[in-house]
Amino acid sequence: MDLQGFVETKFLTWVLVLTRTAGMFTMAPFFSGWFIPLSSKILLSVFLSWLVLPNIDEAIPLSLPITNLLLSMVKNYLIGLSIGLVALLPMVALSIAGEIFGTQMGFALSSVYDPQREEVPIIGELLYVIGLFILVSLKGHMLIYQAVVDSLRLIPLKGTLEKFDFVNVLINQSEEMFTIAMKIGMPLIGFMLVVSISLGIISRLIPQMNVFMIGMPLKVLVGIILFVGLIPVWVDVISQIVSRLSNILWHFVGVLSQ
Repeated sequence: MDLQGFVETKFLTWVLVLTRTAGMFTMAPFFSGWFIPLSSKILLSVFLSWLVLPNIDEAIPLSLPITNLLLSMVKNYLIGLSIGLVALLPMVALSIAGEIFGTQMGFALSSVYDPQREEVPIIGELLYVIGLFILVSLKGHMLIYQAVVDSLRLIPLKGTLEKFDFVNVLINQSEEMFTIAMKIGMPLIGFMLVVSISLGIISRLIPQMNVFMIGMPLKVLVGIILFVGLIPVWVDVISQIVSRLSNILWHFVGVLSQ
Protein backbone atom coordinates (compact mmCIF):
# COMPACT_ATOMS: atom_id res chain seq x y z
CA MET A 1 0.00 0.00 0.00
CA ASP A 2 1.36 3.40 -0.98
CA LEU A 3 1.44 6.40 1.33
CA GLN A 4 -1.67 7.99 -0.19
CA GLY A 5 -3.67 4.79 0.21
CA PHE A 6 -2.51 4.43 3.81
CA VAL A 7 -3.55 7.98 4.67
CA GLU A 8 -6.94 7.60 3.00
CA THR A 9 -7.92 4.24 4.50
CA LYS A 10 -5.65 3.29 7.40
CA PHE A 11 -4.57 6.50 9.12
CA LEU A 12 -7.80 6.97 11.07
CA THR A 13 -7.75 3.26 11.87
CA TRP A 14 -4.31 3.72 13.40
CA VAL A 15 -5.57 6.74 15.36
CA LEU A 16 -8.40 4.70 16.89
CA VAL A 17 -6.09 1.78 17.69
CA LEU A 18 -3.69 4.23 19.30
CA THR A 19 -6.55 5.67 21.36
CA ARG A 20 -7.51 2.23 22.67
CA THR A 21 -3.87 1.45 23.49
CA ALA A 22 -3.53 4.79 25.27
CA GLY A 23 -6.49 3.82 27.47
CA MET A 24 -4.61 0.70 28.51
CA PHE A 25 -1.53 2.76 29.39
CA THR A 26 -3.69 5.05 31.53
CA MET A 27 -4.98 2.37 33.93
CA ALA A 28 -3.38 -1.05 33.46
CA PRO A 29 -0.86 -2.27 36.05
CA PHE A 30 2.80 -1.97 34.97
CA PHE A 31 1.87 0.07 31.89
CA SER A 32 0.53 2.95 33.99
CA GLY A 33 3.32 2.76 36.58
CA TRP A 34 5.05 5.92 37.76
CA PHE A 35 8.41 4.29 36.99
CA ILE A 36 7.73 4.57 33.23
CA PRO A 37 8.25 8.16 32.01
CA LEU A 38 5.37 9.81 30.18
CA SER A 39 7.44 10.18 27.02
CA SER A 40 8.19 6.45 27.06
CA LYS A 41 4.50 5.65 27.52
CA ILE A 42 3.63 7.76 24.47
CA LEU A 43 6.30 6.11 22.34
CA LEU A 44 5.26 2.64 23.50
CA SER A 45 1.61 3.40 22.73
CA VAL A 46 2.50 4.50 19.21
CA PHE A 47 4.78 1.49 18.68
CA LEU A 48 2.37 -1.14 20.02
CA SER A 49 -0.54 0.28 18.04
CA TRP A 50 1.57 0.25 14.88
CA LEU A 51 2.49 -3.42 15.46
CA VAL A 52 -1.12 -4.62 15.38
CA LEU A 53 -2.24 -2.37 12.54
CA PRO A 54 -1.45 -4.90 9.71
CA ASN A 55 -3.82 -7.43 11.36
CA ILE A 56 -6.80 -5.06 11.27
CA ASP A 57 -8.96 -5.25 8.17
CA GLU A 58 -11.31 -2.45 9.18
CA ALA A 59 -10.70 0.61 7.00
CA ILE A 60 -11.91 4.04 8.10
CA PRO A 61 -11.86 6.69 5.35
CA LEU A 62 -10.87 10.30 5.90
CA SER A 63 -14.39 11.32 4.94
CA LEU A 64 -15.70 10.12 8.32
CA PRO A 65 -17.59 12.97 10.03
CA ILE A 66 -15.65 14.60 12.85
CA THR A 67 -18.46 13.89 15.35
CA ASN A 68 -18.39 10.17 14.61
CA LEU A 69 -14.61 10.21 14.84
CA LEU A 70 -14.63 11.87 18.26
CA LEU A 71 -17.27 9.47 19.58
CA SER A 72 -15.27 6.53 18.26
CA MET A 73 -12.12 7.85 19.94
CA VAL A 74 -13.94 8.20 23.27
CA LYS A 75 -15.36 4.69 22.90
CA ASN A 76 -11.97 3.14 22.13
CA TYR A 77 -10.26 5.01 24.95
CA LEU A 78 -12.88 3.78 27.44
CA ILE A 79 -12.52 0.21 26.17
CA GLY A 80 -8.75 0.30 26.73
CA LEU A 81 -9.29 2.04 30.06
CA SER A 82 -11.80 -0.57 31.24
CA ILE A 83 -9.53 -3.47 30.24
CA GLY A 84 -6.73 -1.87 32.25
CA LEU A 85 -9.12 -1.29 35.16
CA VAL A 86 -10.21 -4.93 35.23
CA ALA A 87 -6.54 -5.97 35.41
CA LEU A 88 -5.73 -3.29 37.99
CA LEU A 89 -8.45 -4.09 40.54
CA PRO A 90 -6.81 -7.29 41.89
CA MET A 91 -3.62 -5.29 42.44
CA VAL A 92 -5.62 -2.58 44.20
CA ALA A 93 -7.10 -5.29 46.44
CA LEU A 94 -3.58 -6.11 47.61
CA SER A 95 -2.97 -2.45 48.43
CA ILE A 96 -6.24 -2.21 50.38
CA ALA A 97 -5.46 -5.37 52.38
CA GLY A 98 -1.98 -4.07 53.16
CA GLU A 99 -3.34 -0.67 54.18
CA ILE A 100 -5.78 -2.26 56.63
CA PHE A 101 -3.02 -4.44 58.04
CA GLY A 102 -0.68 -1.47 58.35
CA THR A 103 -3.36 0.42 60.26
CA GLN A 104 -3.68 -2.51 62.66
CA MET A 105 0.09 -2.44 63.19
CA GLY A 106 0.01 1.27 64.04
CA PHE A 107 1.69 2.62 60.91
CA ALA A 108 -1.25 4.99 60.39
CA LEU A 109 0.22 7.10 63.22
CA SER A 110 3.10 8.11 60.93
CA SER A 111 0.95 10.94 59.55
CA VAL A 112 0.35 12.14 63.14
CA TYR A 113 4.03 12.29 64.02
CA ASP A 114 4.90 13.95 60.70
CA PRO A 115 1.90 16.05 59.50
CA GLN A 116 3.82 17.28 56.46
CA ARG A 117 4.33 13.76 55.15
CA GLU A 118 1.99 12.57 52.43
CA GLU A 119 -0.20 9.77 53.75
CA VAL A 120 0.94 6.61 51.95
CA PRO A 121 0.01 3.09 53.12
CA ILE A 122 3.45 1.57 53.65
CA ILE A 123 2.40 -2.08 53.86
CA GLY A 124 -0.13 -1.54 51.08
CA GLU A 125 2.54 -0.17 48.75
CA LEU A 126 4.84 -3.09 49.62
CA LEU A 127 2.13 -5.64 48.88
CA TYR A 128 1.32 -3.84 45.61
CA VAL A 129 4.98 -3.96 44.55
CA ILE A 130 5.16 -7.67 45.38
CA GLY A 131 2.00 -8.29 43.35
CA LEU A 132 3.34 -6.22 40.44
CA PHE A 133 6.62 -8.16 40.49
CA ILE A 134 4.75 -11.47 40.32
CA LEU A 135 2.49 -10.11 37.57
CA VAL A 136 5.47 -9.18 35.40
CA SER A 137 7.32 -12.41 36.25
CA LEU A 138 4.37 -14.48 35.02
CA LYS A 139 3.99 -12.25 31.93
CA GLY A 140 0.65 -10.93 33.14
CA HIS A 141 1.34 -7.57 31.46
CA MET A 142 1.47 -9.39 28.13
CA LEU A 143 -1.93 -10.91 28.88
CA ILE A 144 -3.32 -7.41 29.31
CA TYR A 145 -1.88 -6.30 25.98
CA GLN A 146 -3.20 -9.49 24.35
CA ALA A 147 -6.67 -8.65 25.68
CA VAL A 148 -6.46 -5.25 23.97
CA VAL A 149 -5.36 -6.93 20.72
CA ASP A 150 -8.25 -9.41 20.95
CA SER A 151 -10.67 -6.56 21.57
CA LEU A 152 -9.53 -4.97 18.30
CA ARG A 153 -10.64 -8.12 16.50
CA LEU A 154 -13.96 -8.54 18.33
CA ILE A 155 -15.08 -4.94 18.96
CA PRO A 156 -15.31 -2.60 15.94
CA LEU A 157 -13.22 0.55 16.10
CA LYS A 158 -15.96 2.74 14.69
CA GLY A 159 -19.08 3.20 16.76
CA THR A 160 -20.70 4.96 19.68
CA LEU A 161 -21.13 4.28 23.39
CA GLU A 162 -24.73 3.05 23.19
CA LYS A 163 -23.90 -0.55 24.18
CA PHE A 164 -20.94 0.22 26.44
CA ASP A 165 -22.08 -0.32 30.04
CA PHE A 166 -19.04 0.92 31.97
CA VAL A 167 -20.87 1.35 35.31
CA ASN A 168 -21.94 -2.30 35.59
CA VAL A 169 -18.43 -3.42 34.69
CA LEU A 170 -17.00 -1.24 37.45
CA ILE A 171 -19.52 -2.50 40.03
CA ASN A 172 -18.96 -6.18 39.24
CA GLN A 173 -15.17 -5.93 39.30
CA SER A 174 -15.16 -3.77 42.45
CA GLU A 175 -17.11 -6.49 44.25
CA GLU A 176 -14.41 -9.02 43.34
CA MET A 177 -11.71 -6.55 44.42
CA PHE A 178 -13.14 -6.22 47.93
CA THR A 179 -13.58 -10.00 48.14
CA ILE A 180 -9.90 -10.52 47.37
CA ALA A 181 -8.89 -7.81 49.82
CA MET A 182 -10.92 -9.37 52.65
CA LYS A 183 -9.60 -12.88 51.93
CA ILE A 184 -6.02 -11.62 52.12
CA GLY A 185 -6.48 -9.20 55.01
CA MET A 186 -8.85 -11.08 57.35
CA PRO A 187 -6.27 -13.51 58.84
CA LEU A 188 -3.93 -10.63 59.61
CA ILE A 189 -6.70 -8.42 60.97
CA GLY A 190 -7.98 -11.27 63.14
CA PHE A 191 -4.57 -12.00 64.61
CA MET A 192 -3.88 -8.34 65.35
CA LEU A 193 -7.33 -8.14 67.01
CA VAL A 194 -6.28 -11.00 69.30
CA VAL A 195 -3.11 -9.05 70.17
CA SER A 196 -5.15 -5.93 70.98
CA ILE A 197 -7.56 -7.92 73.17
CA SER A 198 -4.62 -9.52 74.96
CA LEU A 199 -3.11 -6.13 75.68
CA GLY A 200 -6.46 -4.93 77.01
CA ILE A 201 -6.66 -7.89 79.38
CA ILE A 202 -3.09 -7.27 80.57
CA SER A 203 -3.90 -3.61 81.25
CA ARG A 204 -6.78 -4.70 83.49
CA LEU A 205 -4.73 -7.32 85.31
CA ILE A 206 -1.64 -5.11 85.75
CA PRO A 207 -2.77 -1.46 85.93
CA GLN A 208 0.78 -0.28 86.68
CA MET A 209 1.98 -1.42 83.25
CA ASN A 210 2.04 1.22 80.50
CA VAL A 211 0.31 -0.85 77.85
CA PHE A 212 0.40 1.97 75.28
CA MET A 213 4.21 2.12 75.30
CA ILE A 214 4.49 -1.66 75.19
CA GLY A 215 1.65 -2.25 72.73
CA MET A 216 2.93 -0.11 69.88
CA PRO A 217 6.32 -1.82 69.39
CA LEU A 218 4.74 -5.19 70.14
CA LYS A 219 2.16 -4.77 67.37
CA VAL A 220 4.85 -3.70 64.93
CA LEU A 221 7.04 -6.68 65.86
CA VAL A 222 4.19 -9.18 65.62
CA GLY A 223 2.98 -7.59 62.37
CA ILE A 224 6.40 -7.81 60.72
CA ILE A 225 6.77 -11.46 61.78
CA LEU A 226 3.32 -12.23 60.36
CA PHE A 227 4.06 -10.30 57.17
CA VAL A 228 7.32 -12.13 56.52
CA GLY A 229 5.76 -15.49 57.38
CA LEU A 230 2.82 -14.99 55.04
CA ILE A 231 4.80 -13.79 52.01
CA PRO A 232 4.93 -17.33 50.48
CA VAL A 233 1.15 -17.63 50.94
CA TRP A 234 0.57 -14.27 49.30
CA VAL A 235 2.87 -15.20 46.42
CA ASP A 236 0.77 -18.32 45.81
CA VAL A 237 -2.49 -16.33 46.01
CA ILE A 238 -1.24 -13.63 43.64
CA SER A 239 0.03 -16.29 41.22
CA GLN A 240 -3.45 -17.82 41.13
CA ILE A 241 -4.97 -14.39 40.48
CA VAL A 242 -2.56 -13.79 37.58
CA SER A 243 -3.26 -17.25 36.16
CA ARG A 244 -6.98 -16.41 36.15
CA LEU A 245 -6.37 -13.00 34.60
CA SER A 246 -6.43 -14.31 31.04
CA ASN A 247 -9.87 -15.89 31.49
CA ILE A 248 -11.19 -12.80 33.29
CA LEU A 249 -10.02 -10.45 30.53
CA TRP A 250 -11.25 -12.75 27.77
CA HIS A 251 -14.68 -12.97 29.40
CA PHE A 252 -14.74 -9.20 29.83
CA VAL A 253 -13.84 -8.57 26.18
CA GLY A 254 -16.52 -11.05 25.16
CA VAL A 255 -19.11 -9.17 27.19
CA LEU A 256 -18.13 -5.88 25.59
CA SER A 257 -18.33 -7.37 22.10
CA GLN A 258 -21.97 -8.46 22.55
